[in-house]
Amino acid sequence: MQSRTGVRRRTVLPLLLAPWHLQAQEFATDEEWAQFLRWIRELPARSFGNEREAFPLYQQHLIAAGMSSTDAEALAARVHKRSANNPEWMAVNFNRLYSDAGPARYNRDTPNAFLMETVQTLRPGRALDIGMGEGRNTIYLAQQGWNVTGIDVSDIGVAHAKERAGSLGLRIDARVQDVNRFDFGTSQWDLICLLYYVIPETQQNLYLRVADALKPGGHVIAEGFGLPVLDRLLQAWAKWEPTKLRLLRLEYRYGTSDWGGGGLGRLLLEKPA
Repeated sequence: MQSRTGVRRRTVLPLLLAPWHLQAQEFATDEEWAQFLRWIRELPARSFGNEREAFPLYQQHLIAAGMSSTDAEALAARVHKRSANNPEWMAVNFNRLYSDAGPARYNRDTPNAFLMETVQTLRPGRALDIGMGEGRNTIYLAQQGWNVTGIDVSDIGVAHAKERAGSLGLRIDARVQDVNRFDFGTSQWDLICLLYYVIPETQQNLYLRVADALKPGGHVIAEGFGLPVLDRLLQAWAKWEPTKLRLLRLEYRYGTSDWGGGGLGRLLLEKPA
């Protein structure tokens, strides 16, 4: 006959070890990840501002649903870990942004000023807009006579771009596509745009893929924001240097970027003919 003490020890020990076990798992499981995505898709558009705020909010949701604070913290941490550079997470965030009917938090309609300035001196050809969003730059290039393809992980953004292009009588090739799965080809593009598309550390091969995809004499135009602007810009150029593309312009300035922020940096590169 078992003693009450023995039964209690076998019952309590797993409960004591559970938080440690959960915290030891670095990434959320597929089931945990799917549950998190379902939860966040149901939230009103402006439930949180910065995407990092979603994880403490999820932790609070789990606690309210009956999970212990320790387990909720561990699960939120695992979900946060899995979200890093995750195309599904990017799509969810941008879908929420592009479905928000409130005042826009970004430049929604006007083409990028650096792009407009740059293409004035270029002959229209084939252009690729990486991270096209709702298509303001893709549409502008089409209006200037370019044969343009735009890709983005947000199906809502791409749908808005197609709808707007159609209303203007323009033809664009707009695709819901993860850049990691996109076939750039070799010597295919006269212009590749990286306008507020941040290349993460996990996509370092993207620099060489872009360079290989350019036609001789083709250009890469990049703009981003953040402080300190000069430091970030020099770091960005250092990552492009191995591609052997020629630096035509490197510029940093303080002011309002297309996505807010306190400054912006610009790069214009050319593939030697």
